[in-house]
Parts: sequence; structure tokens; C-alpha cells
Amino acid sequence: MKHLYILLFLCTTAAFSQSKKHFITITFSDGPLQGTHTFYPEKGNFASQANIEFFEGASNVNASKLTTESGFQVHYINRYFLGEPTVGTHQPKPSTSGCGSLNFIDLKGNQTYDRINGDFTGCSTTKITKVTPWKEGVVKKRRVVSGEFEDTLTMEIRMDDGSKNTITSNVKVSFSVNQSKMK
Repeated sequence: MKHLYILLFLCTTAAFSQSKKHFITITFSDGPLQGTHTFYPEKGNFASQANIEFFEGASNVNASKLTTESGFQVHYINRYFLGEPTVGTHQPKPSTSGCGSLNFIDLKGNQTYDRINGDFTGCSTTKITKVTPWKEGVVKKRRVVSGEFEDTLTMEIRMDDGSKNTITSNVKVSFSVNQSKMK
């Protein structure tokens, strides 16, 4: 019985541990977020994840509720490109407001802004640098997809006092995210 409890503890710890193999790094050239920030899935939060999805001829790198080691959170990020994620350069998939978006919300109240909504308006290419082989799971196959892109980000910043400011920044994004599909 004691071994069963130890096994249960180890399985629970592994299931809720923070993975450093999935991440998104964003470097802002200017603005209130200037600098480089690496975001990871938040430990114990199943809504916190970094993925890539393939649907109807396009891929979407997406993540939600990722945090830096200091607790800074990107609420969500989406980036669309044409084709399945294979090693090489992929053309963007434009939508009505660019080729993806990102959002920051100051949940802790310790920033000068309340919310930042941004759109990737440059619609540059996305370079996939590495795709691991599929691993068989019980229900799904999984693999890790890594890549990068540089783009222009147009951000609407809502400050704590309610005022709004729109700025444009060049960003570089690198990622290593999970892709899964049904067997």
C-alpha cells in the first residue's frame, strides 16, 4: 500500500510539474514590454499551454496563460501560417487584422497598463526549425515543433487610468510547442 501512495505521489508530481520543453520567447524592440521575455506553461494550470494546431490547410501557433519565471503572464498569443508544420519557411495566413494576435492583462495590478492587445500586422514568414517524430500516446500522437518569426506588432495599450495609446514595435518570437492529433 505504501508503494501505491508513493507511485500516486510521483505521478501527480509529474502531471503538475512545469515543463521547460514548451515555451514562447518574445523580444520587443521598444514599448512598455521592451526586452526579451520567455514564457512557460504555468505549473498546475491545465489552461496554461503552448500548442500548434493544423486545420483546413493552415497552422496556428497558440498559447494561453503562459508565465515567465518572475510571474509575468501572456494571456494569449496566436500566429497563423499556411501549410502543415514542416521544417522550412512558411507563408503567413492573413486574417482581418493581420496574421495573429497577442494579449497581456495586468492581473496582479503591478504594471502601468491594464491591458495590451496586439496584432501581428507585418505578416512575415514563419520558419520551422525542428519537428520531432510523432510519439504514440493512448489517445493521441504528439510531437514538438520549434520555430521563429519576426514581425511588426501594433499594440493598443489601455493604461491604468483608462487612457489608450497605440504603438508599433518590432518583435522576434521563437517557440517550442506541442502538436497533437488523434490516432
